[in-house]
Amino acid sequence: MCSYFLLFSHILSYYAVISFSLVRQTNGAATAHSFGGANLTLSDSEPTWNGVSTGGRSYCMSRNVKVTVTSTNFKIKYDQPRDQLAVTEFSVEMLQASSDLMQRLVDGPNPITGTWRIFSSLCLPADPVAAKNAKTVQILTHGDTLSSSYWDIAPGYSYIDAATAAGYATFSYDRIGVGRSEHPDPIQIAQAPLHLEILHALVTMLRNGDIQQRKFSNFVGVGHSAGSTVTQGVTTKYPKDFDAIILTGTSTVPTYVPLAMAAFNWQIAAEASPNFKGLPNGYFTQANSIGIQFAFFRYPNFDPKGKSLNVDSSVGVC
Repeated sequence: MCSYFLLFSHILSYYAVISFSLVRQTNGAATAHSFGGANLTLSDSEPTWNGVSTGGRSYCMSRNVKVTVTSTNFKIKYDQPRDQLAVTEFSVEMLQASSDLMQRLVDGPNPITGTWRIFSSLCLPADPVAAKNAKTVQILTHGDTLSSSYWDIAPGYSYIDAATAAGYATFSYDRIGVGRSEHPDPIQIAQAPLHLEILHALVTMLRNGDIQQRKFSNFVGVGHSAGSTVTQGVTTKYPKDFDAIILTGTSTVPTYVPLAMAAFNWQIAAEASPNFKGLPNGYFTQANSIGIQFAFFRYPNFDPKGKSLNVDSSVGVC
């Protein structure tokens, strides 16, 4: 699931990154989360070893990490959409030929500073010797229509298991406004520039050994789709953050973006699933498995029985 203007701000940031390349809020001490049918309670101070990955080849520790950052967002001249009709009409107006919607709605920079809770998981090889010897950590940043569960979908469909089997550690997280992380104002706060600053802050914490008291020698940024754009944006603004990067599901050709957004078939998240109940109308998700297939899968080269086509389990609150 995505915030209403996350993709909007990603489009603005996307063109900036490509041009450069080519020349819920919670206040208690403990928070209960429900996502994809699974309940998880985490404190802000105590890490939780929640066992193994879906395939059993990785040992993972999950916790909420408090991240304080300053970001230069965009000032958006738009209120929450009233209903689904308004969401669909906004998509039509944004994607129509010669649309000037972005120019009309963006009203200059909007600097923000805050502290947000980010759900994260540090995974190591299940073998104790391999875990001790893991010196390189891959920082995994998911796409706009997904949560961190993208990296560990099911046995045999786990990037985390593949990485730890090769001797790497992984650090995955739900981007702000997604999954089990905090869900602030979806229009003025949960924008692409903030996602970039949060990733930079998380990398800094990992380098300093501030997350799970574990230090690593090498840091590899791994992104998928818009997560690749965020990762690439970090390398542009903070070139010393990563020793290497892996970008997937992305391209230097921007013409595919409108087609993908149309395929997503956006629906107000609170109306799509009980898991998203109570979120503002500015958070939305893909309406059904048809849109997910259209955007991500080529038949018959996927498992239709897998969780990948399940809106609740594969699409984060974005």
